[in-house]
Amino acid sequence: MRQTLLYAAYALSVFCLSALPTAAQDKGPASAKEPTAPDSIYKHNYAAVEQINAYINDSLAASIRESMIIAQIAQSDSISGKTLKAQFAKQHVADSMKLALRKRAIDSVKQRAMPVAAMLGGDTIMTIYAPTPTLSPQERAALYCNRVQRAVKEFSPKFDTLKIVDNGLSLDVTFGETPLINITAADAHWAGTDRNTLAHIERERVLAAIAAYKKSLGVWNILKMVGLSIFVVAVLAALFILVSRTFRNVIDRKITENREKWFKGIHFRNIEILTSEKLTAAAFFVSKALRYTIYAVLLYAALPMIFAIFPATRHLAGLLFSWIAAPVVSMGEGFITYLPNLLRIAVIIVVMRYILKFLHYIAAEIETGRLTIPNFYPDWARATFNLLRIFIYAFTVVLIFPLLPNSDSSIFKGVSVFIGILFSIGSSSVISNMMAGMVITYMRPFKIGDRIKVGDVYGDVVEKTLFVVRIQTIKKEVITVPNSSILSANVTNFSTEAGEGGPGVVISVEFSVCYDVAWERAYPLLIEAALGAEHILPDPSPFVFTKELGDFAVIYSLRAYTRRPDLYSVICSNINRNVLDVFKREGIEMIVPQYRSVRNGEKLVRPE
Repeated sequence: MRQTLLYAAYALSVFCLSALPTAAQDKGPASAKEPTAPDSIYKHNYAAVEQINAYINDSLAASIRESMIIAQIAQSDSISGKTLKAQFAKQHVADSMKLALRKRAIDSVKQRAMPVAAMLGGDTIMTIYAPTPTLSPQERAALYCNRVQRAVKEFSPKFDTLKIVDNGLSLDVTFGETPLINITAADAHWAGTDRNTLAHIERERVLAAIAAYKKSLGVWNILKMVGLSIFVVAVLAALFILVSRTFRNVIDRKITENREKWFKGIHFRNIEILTSEKLTAAAFFVSKALRYTIYAVLLYAALPMIFAIFPATRHLAGLLFSWIAAPVVSMGEGFITYLPNLLRIAVIIVVMRYILKFLHYIAAEIETGRLTIPNFYPDWARATFNLLRIFIYAFTVVLIFPLLPNSDSSIFKGVSVFIGILFSIGSSSVISNMMAGMVITYMRPFKIGDRIKVGDVYGDVVEKTLFVVRIQTIKKEVITVPNSSILSANVTNFSTEAGEGGPGVVISVEFSVCYDVAWERAYPLLIEAALGAEHILPDPSPFVFTKELGDFAVIYSLRAYTRRPDLYSVICSNINRNVLDVFKREGIEMIVPQYRSVRNGEKLVRPE
C-alpha cells in the first residue's frame, strides 16, 4: 500500500512539474497578455529556455525517483535491498547521462542566443537572455527600464534601498511595493548560479546604476553634456558642408566637364536608346541621391550620439542602434543559415551549365557534319538541342525551387500557381505552335532554301523557328506562317527531288499550235526549244504531251527537268522565247486561225 502511494505521488509530482511554468509572471498589465511567438532574432533564446525547463523538470523527476527508491530500500529486506540498490545505481547513471545531454544541448543553444541589456543612463541594470511565457527578452528589458526610470525619480541613495521579495515563481528586486526586475529560474540557470545569489548581484547593479544616474544629473555634468551635444552638432554640420561641397565642386563638375566623353549615349544598331542628355541627367540624379543618402547616414549616426549623452535619452540611442543591428543580425543569420542551400543551387547551376555546353558542342558537330549518327539528320541537331535545353531548364527549376527561401510558404506557392495558370491560359496558341514546330522539324517536309507552297503562299523558306516559318515569295515579300497552320495544311515541296540525289523537278509549259502543223513536226521543235533554255537538264530528256484537241488548235504540254525550281518563272520565260525563235526559223506561224460562219438557211460552205 505504501509503495502504491509512493508511485501515485511520483506520477502526480511529474504531472505538476510539467504543467508548472518556470518563469515569473509580471504583475503589471503585461501579465494578461497571451504568450508572444518567438521572434526570429530571439529564436535561440526561446530554444534555450525550453531546454532549461526540460532540464529542471528532468532533474526534479530524477530526484523524486531516487527518493522513492531510497525509501523502498529502507523498508525492504536484504535480498530485495540488493536488487533495489542495483536498480538505483542503474537509474542514477541513466539520469546522469540524460541530464548531461540536456546540459550540452543548453550550452550549444546558449552560444547563439541574443542578449538584451536593460539600461539606466549608460549603465546596465540587467542583461537578459531568457524570455518569459508572456514577454520576449526585448520586452522584458523595456519593461524593466520603464520601471526603474519611474522609481529613480523618488529614490534617494541616502535614505532608500531595494528589497528582494520571493513571490514563489521568481525573486523580485522591489522599491517599496513596486517590483523593478524579476529573477526567474531560467535567468539563474543561464548565469550558472542560484536565484538568490543572482538576485543579490542584480540588486547591487541596480543600486550602482541609480547612484550613477543621480550623480549625472548635477549642474556641471549637465553643462558638459550640453557642450558635448553642441560639439556633435557642429561636427555634423561641418560634415554636411564638406559632403555638399565635395559633390557640387568635384563630382558634379567632373560630370559637366566630361559629359561628351563619358556619356555618349546608348545605341543599338541604328536605334538610339538613351541620348547623351538623358545619361547626363541620370548621372546628376544618382549624384544627388547619393549625397542625400550620406546626409541621412550621418544624421542617423549623430542622433544616437546625442541621445547617448543625456541619461534620460540613452535608451533611445540603444533603440536606434537596435533598429539597424536587429535587421543586420537577422539578415546575416539568415544568410548563414541559407548558405548550404545557396551552395547547392550554385552547384546545380554550374553542373547544368556544363551539360548544356557539352550538348551544344555535340549539336554543332552534328550540324556541320563532323559527327555522324546513323538515322539522325544534321538539321535535327539544333532543334534537338533546343528541346533538350528546355527540359534541362525545367529540371533545373524543379531542383532549385525547394531550395529557395520561403518556398514552402503558402504565399509563395499561391503566386507560383497563379503565374502557372496565367501562363497556361495565355500561351495556348504559343504552345501549339511550339509543338507543331517540333513535329515539323522531325518530319522534315522542307529545309531552309526549299521552294514550297503552303496554301496560297508560294516561295522560298528563308527561316525556320520554333514557332513560325518565314517564306519569301518571288516578289521578295516575306510572309510569316505559324507552324500550326503548316502542320494542318498540305505542303508542296518543289526542291526535294531537285537535289543532287534526285532526278530534278519537272517544269510544265503549254503551247497552242494550229492543226496545220503535224505533231511529228511539233514534238522535236518543242523539245529543241526546251533543251536550249538555261538550267534545263538534258538527262532525263524533255518530253511533250498532247494535252487537248481544242476547237481551233492542238494544246501541247512541254515537260522538262531542272534542278533550279527557285528560277521557275525565268526558265519558263526562256523556254517561251526559244519556242518563238524555233517556230520562226521553221516558218511556222504561231497565229491560230479562227473562222466564223453565218448561216441563213442555205447549205453550209466550209472554207478552203
